[in-house]
Amino acid sequence: MERIKDSNCFSLGSIERHMDNEIVPLRSSRDVKLFDQWAATYDQSVLQRLLFGPVHSKMLDLLVRELKDPRCCIIDVGCGTGRLLRAASVRWPEAQLFGVDPAEHMVSEASRLNPNATFKLAWAESLPFPDQSADVVLSSLSFHHWRSQTKGLQEIARVLRPGGLFCLADHTIMLARLFGERVKSRNQIRALIVGAGLAIREQQRFGLRLVLITLAQK
Repeated sequence: MERIKDSNCFSLGSIERHMDNEIVPLRSSRDVKLFDQWAATYDQSVLQRLLFGPVHSKMLDLLVRELKDPRCCIIDVGCGTGRLLRAASVRWPEAQLFGVDPAEHMVSEASRLNPNATFKLAWAESLPFPDQSADVVLSSLSFHHWRSQTKGLQEIARVLRPGGLFCLADHTIMLARLFGERVKSRNQIRALIVGAGLAIREQQRFGLRLVLITLAQK
């Protein structure tokens, strides 16, 4: 693995200023409205214990073998209430933590529950971060909601530093396409990530093989 260098070339303040200067797209979707309604009780959902929590642990297990810099910059795309970043802060307590989500109430809950992280209302397709500012980008079980997965992955490649890591977890239940979800197969996910300029490091099935976790590197 290429060693991640210059982890502190962007200060926390400079990244936050860049986030504040970004214009949030004024658009909504059925998915965003549903997550806004779910925000207040999201952390009490049984899915946290049965699905989300175990997936988060598996993602971080993959990263902990690779990520050695304790002061790394970690961005969670589709962060919800920030549970994944909370788990990441236990493993990397000195890390700079940022989260983005298009659901306003999710961002509000995340900010309330995670005082040591910074959250912004934003879409995956328009990340409010400077070029080459992140050591790690995470995305857990939100990929099938993105309006343009190609554009979102291009944005992730843009904000990653050389050698930076991207860990994506998403379900691959093709029947969900009947309900409008943009579900992709293992090979389709691989092709999209490679097309964005990232190299696949590893892909693992998880949770009765219904969730695919992909680790990629810039």
